[in-house]
Amino acid sequence: MFSQFQALIIHSDKRINNQIKEYLEKKEYVCNQIIQYKELDEFYNNHSYDCIIIEDNFPRIKTKEFIVQTKLKGQPIIIALSDTLSSDYLESLLNAGADDYLTVPYSLKDLDVKIQSVYKNGILRPRQIYRFKDIVLDTTARTCSCNAKPLNLTKNEFKLLTILISHPYQPFTISYLFEQVWGSSIYEDGTSIPALMSNLIMKLRLVNNDQEYIKRFGKDSYKMAF
Repeated sequence: MFSQFQALIIHSDKRINNQIKEYLEKKEYVCNQIIQYKELDEFYNNHSYDCIIIEDNFPRIKTKEFIVQTKLKGQPIIIALSDTLSSDYLESLLNAGADDYLTVPYSLKDLDVKIQSVYKNGILRPRQIYRFKDIVLDTTARTCSCNAKPLNLTKNEFKLLTILISHPYQPFTISYLFEQVWGSSIYEDGTSIPALMSNLIMKLRLVNNDQEYIKRFGKDSYKMAF
């Protein structure tokens, strides 16, 4: 099934890295390895992979920023390997764009199962990726990044940004946005969407204050800012 499936293993422990490589190659993956930071130039930059397996505390790599940058280049499956059990931290890896994670101890069979599960899920539910300036929004994985940094949005903020970014040239009225976010315009009060929009714009400014992403259009509409 995974014949010629290109995998990159980024792990600083040579023994563990080799174990993963040997196991996946038996499953017909084609594997490259990064054990030292200096090898990034040779095996990561200017290359594309179907899957990247990364140790979350690899020396000199800021893992969440690395994941965001990788997703900007393409859409490889990313599995993070962590010895941390903090649910908030593990969720932050997913928010950055990791498809899944494994915590120590884990079996190599578990790793293969994770990769296959993400792959099959992607085939059944092709990802919808929206890009605007340096925003990358993935509606399938429900992740968003801006200026190469993970953007933590509430459910309604995510909905709002999805509406705008999916039709970046089109202005949307406050009433329309309210109905799309909350499912009905019956209780639209004229203040909920502006307040939600203000929070969204503030979060975008916090990660990149040099760029305008959303602007008011007329008296009661919003659109993406070109």
